[in-house]
Amino acid sequence: MKKLILLLLTVSLFSSGLMIAGDTDWLKYSLQIRHRFEMDGKDFNSDTSLNNYNLMRTRLGLTFTPMENVMGFFQVQDARLWGEESSTLNDGSADNFDLHQAYFKINKLFGANLALKLGRMELDYGPQRLIGSVGWHNIGRSFDGLVLSLYGEKYTIDLFSLKEVENLEFGDDGDKNLFGLYGDFNVFGNETLQAFVIWQKMNPTDDLSRFTVGLLAKGQNGGFRHELELAFQSGKIFGQDVSAFMGAANLGYNFGGTVKPDITFGLDYLSGDDDSSDNKYKVFDTLYATNHKYYGFMDYFINIPTHTYGAGLMDIHAAFSISPTAKTNISLKYHNFQAAKDVDLLTSISKNFGSEFDLTCKYQYNKALTFIAGASVFTPGDVFKHFKSDDSSSWFYLMTVFTIK
Repeated sequence: MKKLILLLLTVSLFSSGLMIAGDTDWLKYSLQIRHRFEMDGKDFNSDTSLNNYNLMRTRLGLTFTPMENVMGFFQVQDARLWGEESSTLNDGSADNFDLHQAYFKINKLFGANLALKLGRMELDYGPQRLIGSVGWHNIGRSFDGLVLSLYGEKYTIDLFSLKEVENLEFGDDGDKNLFGLYGDFNVFGNETLQAFVIWQKMNPTDDLSRFTVGLLAKGQNGGFRHELELAFQSGKIFGQDVSAFMGAANLGYNFGGTVKPDITFGLDYLSGDDDSSDNKYKVFDTLYATNHKYYGFMDYFINIPTHTYGAGLMDIHAAFSISPTAKTNISLKYHNFQAAKDVDLLTSISKNFGSEFDLTCKYQYNKALTFIAGASVFTPGDVFKHFKSDDSSSWFYLMTVFTIK
């Protein structure tokens, strides 16, 4: 029933807007149909065959601007795995169809340099190491809540209040909220400084009351670009005192010219815990990050700290890319993954998770259609050999994205 109601509402809004003769400038639509075929050999078992499957995501959005400084956005989504229905005459029991975004935004609130955005929305802050929409994921991330923005010519400051879990209990028991302040300042030229405070709060607060504070500095000068992000976590989690740290540094250069060769070197560090009995929680949690973007495309380090066994992560990485034609980009990225703390392997200790190569080729067929192909190989180190296997793993995908904006 929910699927039907959402579908009828979407079609009704879309159709009625288009039928307003001579007055359709206030209504715009966006559409994305994305298919991804994957050949998955991520199980570290050379004796098994590849797992082949198809993912598909369809999004339809409507943007309303009925008057100056007021807009609304409505986006529905169907995310599915091909063949998940029990038959071709059955739409299945899986809840694929959902309201992905629905919000309104008021600019120049009360005539001031304020903007209010309220509803269900995607959020991307900074380079998405802590809060991101995870566009790679077949569903993607949305938040429910509000964002109040103060903006000027060279700055934007967002204050947000988001609801992650609502249990409808007296005293708000079991509720989980997310509050934050994120500032983006243009220091000079192409140099940007960002500062943030993020507060995760549950009831009771002994279960979770964690603060993440940090700074990001990034910029570009000619072909050179740089990025430095630092974040600290404190507070309480399950009765333990939180004391954790994250650092990320990247330096890149684009040579320009015909094929635009580009190189990047970087280091990401997430603190880990080497003593679970000292009432100190030292593992850095990446919160709501787009980890696929940073810690290898094979997604072995998506759920941090679980995927790092609580030992943290140090990722030394390098990337190289070229654009042989105006519509083509080819990139190769290398990761060397180490734990921040020693991992107990019963008969030995180690920090070596392993290494990964990611090859990606992107071709812009036309304004609406893009083809992306990728292949990855992961060679396990001592830690993954202990918990997984000695065998290397592999993965291949071919993705087609059709977009109208």
